[in-house]
Amino acid sequence: MRHSSLLQSAVVLVLAACGPDASSLTGAEDVDTDEAVATTEGELTSSSRAGLWFPMQTGNTWTYESTQGSTRTVRLGTVSNGMGELSGLLPASAWVGVSGSSSTTLMRWDGSTNQWQSWLRFGFAKTAWSVGSEPCTGARFRRSATGSTVATPAGAFTDTRTIAVEQVSHPTAFCAPPAFSELTFAAGVGLVAFRTGRGERFVLRSATVDGKRVPVANGTVTASVTLDKASYVNTPNTIRCVTTPCPSNEKTAVARVAFTVTNGSASSQTWNFRTGCQVEVELVSSSGLVVKRLSDEQACTMALTSVTLASGQSRTWNAELPLADRDGLQLDGTFTARARLIPSANAGSAPVATRSLSVRIGQ
Repeated sequence: MRHSSLLQSAVVLVLAACGPDASSLTGAEDVDTDEAVATTEGELTSSSRAGLWFPMQTGNTWTYESTQGSTRTVRLGTVSNGMGELSGLLPASAWVGVSGSSSTTLMRWDGSTNQWQSWLRFGFAKTAWSVGSEPCTGARFRRSATGSTVATPAGAFTDTRTIAVEQVSHPTAFCAPPAFSELTFAAGVGLVAFRTGRGERFVLRSATVDGKRVPVANGTVTASVTLDKASYVNTPNTIRCVTTPCPSNEKTAVARVAFTVTNGSASSQTWNFRTGCQVEVELVSSSGLVVKRLSDEQACTMALTSVTLASGQSRTWNAELPLADRDGLQLDGTFTARARLIPSANAGSAPVATRSLSVRIGQ
């Protein structure tokens, strides 16, 4: 027991030497204002605990991927007395902490003032809040979505809260893009998706949270599909001619599709393909009619190919799909993007994933 107490004391001393004093976090207990309590309709409860939405345990690690093929890893260093060093999300490592089991706010250490500041308020459903006020470095935060389903290679999450971030602009100069413009958290998991200030969206591929692996190996192979947007706009041709050939200013929107297959089984899985094309993506109308297929315009190499995923491994295929039907007519309405592997007949199960989208004709 004496050795354990000495070790814990040593950890606290090391943390205090490298970052903020652990005792200062206890003194920075965040108090929600009367205005926030009145406008969040009772959400300031245990379901809004910061530790639920951002689990604070040593070694928690989240790995993300974007539709552009980038990857990002966010990690919590040694956590003690409710605080730990967060790396991979902000341009530089930052100290974050939770100041009590009932706190609804994730705090962040401000090295310029040597004080803790309220950063992410999970209890605020309607009231916006600011973090700093200086142009370019300050930002305004607000809850932009609650309970939205977020599909990722690590699984689909439904108990979610999304926080939107708006940078304080400069009146006479352009600001560098902020680290992020949107953060989506899932209860018990942490950050599952985010969008950078440059518009690149990252979704969770895998994580280790409080010693548990995400996604959990459940003996099945799963799939998910993500789109770069939820809605698209097709611009029709507005040029009218009395002679031919006639130019056109028509612009057909393109949906960028990411299809991810995750092997959640305990053994490796292999799929064999007759060609170089391994994935099919279809657009299905609300009446169930397939109006467009990726294979309609895709050239495939005539070579046998295969894909093997080890247990817990994922792979993502990216595709671009012009939002026009097989006759070239621009789409208008609500559709479902349906993606699947297209292996040879003896290749085993091939999971299917869907995602809804809307397309409208506009100017």
